[in-house]
Amino acid sequence: MVASQFEGQLVSWEEDYCNRVNPELMTRLLHDAIPVLKSVDWRVTEVEEGICVSELPLCFASTNQHGTHQAALISLSADYTGGLALATLLRGIPLAGVHRCKEENSASLWLAAMDVKYRSPSTGHLKATCVVPDDLAQTVRQRYFAGKRVLVTLTVKFTSNDEVVAEAEMKYFAQPSIQLLPTKQQPRISPLFAHKLKASARMIAGLRASFDDRGIRVDVGHERQAAGPHGALLANRLKGVLPQLQNMVKARTRHIDQTLESVPGLKQVVILGAGLDMRPFRLFDTLGQPTFFELDLPEMLEERTRVISQMTDRPMVSRRMIAADFKTDDISRLLLEHPDFDPTVPTAVVYEGCSMYFTEEENREILTMAASLCQHADSRLWCDIVTRSVVDGTSEHAEILKFVEGMDELGEQFIFGCDSPTEFMKTCGFADSDSLTAGEHLDVSDRAFSTYQFAVSRPRVSASHC
Repeated sequence: MVASQFEGQLVSWEEDYCNRVNPELMTRLLHDAIPVLKSVDWRVTEVEEGICVSELPLCFASTNQHGTHQAALISLSADYTGGLALATLLRGIPLAGVHRCKEENSASLWLAAMDVKYRSPSTGHLKATCVVPDDLAQTVRQRYFAGKRVLVTLTVKFTSNDEVVAEAEMKYFAQPSIQLLPTKQQPRISPLFAHKLKASARMIAGLRASFDDRGIRVDVGHERQAAGPHGALLANRLKGVLPQLQNMVKARTRHIDQTLESVPGLKQVVILGAGLDMRPFRLFDTLGQPTFFELDLPEMLEERTRVISQMTDRPMVSRRMIAADFKTDDISRLLLEHPDFDPTVPTAVVYEGCSMYFTEEENREILTMAASLCQHADSRLWCDIVTRSVVDGTSEHAEILKFVEGMDELGEQFIFGCDSPTEFMKTCGFADSDSLTAGEHLDVSDRAFSTYQFAVSRPRVSASHC
């Protein structure tokens, strides 16, 4: 049972209606999340506990060659009408992917199956109605707020010109989002979390492969293939919501590349959270052909393998993939026991785009283990860290607050920030560090860039390891 979920039950319906599920709000949020709903002007018209009514207008975009509603759009309307009726029962609980929320207090809803029976052509504005029976509503509430997965079938009825047009039987899952995350007891991640993980990696690859107005660009060939159409779509959508993020990703990509190129005699590169980073293929020859050790969750490495296997022009690269969960695995042991890893040679460790998603204690543990991998004086660790104001919402700058709000809406909430990366890295076992902001690296005055910091740390080593 999750405490914040029980607190949700204490929210009055009037408050919940006003702040979470009223028709105007849900129409706007769903239009933003699902653009096709906006393009056909679908809208929520009525909401009560256990009840949702929506309207699909008869318009040019929503009709077929006969001037009647497209069957697929009727099914789409059924999906979100029934889903919102279900969501009204989870009083006070934001919906992942729709509301601003955290994993520990949000609900994940998804459609498992549907059966739509079309009775007659729809020749007027289409009204969809879903009413959850009282006994079923009570069962849903009891199961969800007891921390259990909900599997429920709801009926959505469609009428047009007072005639029944269609009836849909919609089967939904609902579950606390935090239960989708891997744990020590249940290390295998859920399909939904795996999808989110892969989507995020594709999006970052899409941002790397894009042009920008500052001329920061990487080898778009490999990155574009890694992103695929999904990553390109997500990157383009993200640019409209968070215009600074593209240049932030480009800045950190260039800064990492420059850091790796500065390590004399580099023999090994460790990428913590490899995702779809194509750096091994871009820089293998430039860096003197080091061995790359790529660590990530097993599901992400499977996707990485799939993407790389489809590249027809990839160069031969020395790579080793190691499955690891940074929350539960000892990454130092995984590498120090690997037959091809040698901590006494010049090594670069890259911890990119990860620190903000782990707690301070988790980051300290991960980085302390990373420090044990750097036993040569020329070894380096690169890490990016946001400032505390990004995490706790104390920034006085509107553009930064908007940036954080956009990240929350994307389900990419930041939970760790630090105003002094050099001091923090000392607590993780490094001798000293150099740090600068993305704004300083790009030479821009946009205050959002001042909250994003890059740190390059040097190890504590004895003379015998030099």
